[in-house]
Amino acid sequence: MPGVLDVAAIETGVAVVAETFGQALEGKDALEVDWGKGTVDGLSDEDVRTKLRAATPPLAVPPVLTRHVDAEFDFAFVSHAPLETNSAVADVREDRATIWSGLKSPIVALQTIAAELGLPQEKVTVHVVQGGGSFGRRLFFDAALEAARVSQKCGRPVRLMWSRIDDMRHGRMRPATHHKIRATYALGNVLTFEHRVAAVETDFRHGLGEILTANAAKLPVAGNASLAQSLFLTTVKSPYDFGVTTQLLNEVPLRMPTASWRSVYSANTRGAEEIVVDELAARCGQDPVAFRRAFLKSARQRAVLDKAAEDGEWGRELPEGCAQGVGFHEEYKSRTACLVEIDARDPRKPRVTKAVIAVDAGLPVNPRGLEAQMLGGLTDAISTTLRAGLHLDEGLPLEGSYSQFHYARQHDSPREVRVHVLPAERGAEPGGAGELGVPAAVGAIANAYARATGTRPRSFPVNFDVDFDPFPR
Repeated sequence: MPGVLDVAAIETGVAVVAETFGQALEGKDALEVDWGKGTVDGLSDEDVRTKLRAATPPLAVPPVLTRHVDAEFDFAFVSHAPLETNSAVADVREDRATIWSGLKSPIVALQTIAAELGLPQEKVTVHVVQGGGSFGRRLFFDAALEAARVSQKCGRPVRLMWSRIDDMRHGRMRPATHHKIRATYALGNVLTFEHRVAAVETDFRHGLGEILTANAAKLPVAGNASLAQSLFLTTVKSPYDFGVTTQLLNEVPLRMPTASWRSVYSANTRGAEEIVVDELAARCGQDPVAFRRAFLKSARQRAVLDKAAEDGEWGRELPEGCAQGVGFHEEYKSRTACLVEIDARDPRKPRVTKAVIAVDAGLPVNPRGLEAQMLGGLTDAISTTLRAGLHLDEGLPLEGSYSQFHYARQHDSPREVRVHVLPAERGAEPGGAGELGVPAAVGAIANAYARATGTRPRSFPVNFDVDFDPFPR
């Protein structure tokens, strides 16, 4: 075909090398390939949900002779959807190799590529370039590895790029999760709070960025699971004095291309908890902000909640079908409160119209960067709470483009957003911000939607129809 220079089968597919990307796509479309079975052929969303519900650890406290709130939640798969599709440049020669790619784990990438090509590590050079979005996706370096394989087989430098459809359908994703929560209460006090999470396994086989821990994470018995449990227990903690509190994770080892997605476990886990906190407040006949304030553990936590509530005019009157919602989260020595207003007069097209965020990250080294992180977390939360997710159908996501994966557009963003960065206390250390912004916003948006519509959402995103014609498989 015009412009096609070579075709090479590698471990992960068939590469078409051409003079232009358009010619390569045309060559790819003309291929006739006999494919082996996929790892989850036959599995669809309902099959995964069934597996997750069966794998959810049991609750320990029976609701006998005590008042309680029980709730179960489902969160869909979510694409990383980086603006830049999987891409890399590789120039592999007989005695050396040079790679250019957007990478978050460049050391293990270099080590793995060197071993794959049969070259000493000192003969492989990896250049880390800025990538167009990632949010965890480029912890894996499959584009760089594929480009190196293709360059070696074809004997020429190559610039590898996936199509958008392949990137969304065959790229990595945030795992689907199922949550079971039970809280018992009496006389205005929360006695116990239990949260059980079942999740499709998150792949941590990139390790901690180098070959030793990457190989350890690949051990069949407890390698990946050990990293998962460590991260879950490190990041998921309740900020409230809710009596005996337990949070447990069980992962289902389906062989799916998953990866850490912004906030990893806490986005869904703490988001679901914030929904239950609102329902506990209602059962106890208390205002959601006052209820949170009474149970938060520290003055710094209460300060961010107070700031968001004050500047957001918590409790102000809104038109019917519109409402406020609030959420709180603490992680990586930082804490934040988010107050949103939502217009859900059309429940099928809810829109966040206003957001006020207060954040205490200890010593704010870069306040504008911190503000940007909170805005990004809000956008992720609007997306995944209201519309954005992947439908798994017979082992393959249906979504194949931005027109089908409904991540928030500019018109979905609130016109009014204020982020307040609280000043540091004397001697404060810098806290983390990258994962902080999503969980509180998930809770706030879901709670606002519940108050506006009179319904309690239990499955996310709340509007998740297949309103498009999927591309051919």
